[in-house]
Amino acid sequence: MLFLISRFETAEDIDSKNADVSITTKYMSDFIQIKKSQLTLYKEVPLYYLSEKGEGVLFKKKGDHLNKALISEAKAMNIYIRAKDKFLASQELLNALNMDLAKQVANKGVRSVRLILCDIVQEALNGDLAQTDTARALPETIEIMFFGQSKNKELFEALARISTASPIMVEHSVNVLAIALLYCCIHGIGIDEARKIGVAALLHDIGITGIDRSIVESDQKLSDKAFNAYKTHTIKGHDIIKKDTQFDGIVATVALEHHEKLDGSGYPWGVKTMSFESQLIGLIDSYEPLTYRDKSFRKAKKPFDALSVLKDEVVARQYDKTIFKNLCTCLMK
Repeated sequence: MLFLISRFETAEDIDSKNADVSITTKYMSDFIQIKKSQLTLYKEVPLYYLSEKGEGVLFKKKGDHLNKALISEAKAMNIYIRAKDKFLASQELLNALNMDLAKQVANKGVRSVRLILCDIVQEALNGDLAQTDTARALPETIEIMFFGQSKNKELFEALARISTASPIMVEHSVNVLAIALLYCCIHGIGIDEARKIGVAALLHDIGITGIDRSIVESDQKLSDKAFNAYKTHTIKGHDIIKKDTQFDGIVATVALEHHEKLDGSGYPWGVKTMSFESQLIGLIDSYEPLTYRDKSFRKAKKPFDALSVLKDEVVARQYDKTIFKNLCTCLMK
């Protein structure tokens, strides 16, 4: 049974009693609202709802699991954790997401993990719980994805850098990662090479940290001046990776080359020869925005339609035909 307590009783008093009670508060800042989609992930942290008077009422005790009835009830209201439980909640949330991610990778491969990857990265870097030490758990995510990647701390710091410049680009980078790893799995690319491709996928656009955010996140067609500024992200990204990280050289190369085209029409240098990794990430980088994001001048396309657009560019010899066919094999299964 849920019941209110005296305003003279503290949270610590309640914890010591381990009772089904509420915490009353005069301040909304005492609580943090959680996402309804993550209700079942909190096992050890108590959950609350707010009464009409703004008093916190215990909804789930520490250690209890929500049954189907309570989950259904919770989805019809706003559910909170205490601000003082923020760090414990963030640890529990990311641990749960990481466990789910590990199971998904083990059971289904990377094809089904894009959304959960986005949840993990966005929660760690941008969510309300990220204001604590939530980010400490993200390297575990990176380790799961890269099977023991020794530079996961460096990779997290780079992701945080991208997030500060543009949260939208974090989602884009994670999407490119998931598709790139799918390609590696289906086409038998070895673990060491897959690690390099994965890191390169996550960091291919790190140069946007040196570009004005209004340009990076614009949903309008860029003016020539804005586009010329945007194009410098390739050189900036290469220089950032070379200067500030110890990643394999191919990671910096991909940051530099992923907008080059085989017919010399790309940028920054208009070269006609580039690494396999740059060609793969460049192709995925072109496919991802067509599929996942609306612009004011176009709607997001279905995978087949997006690939049809890229096919025209393959025919024009801008992309490698074999890499494109292999990517289609991954995306159209």
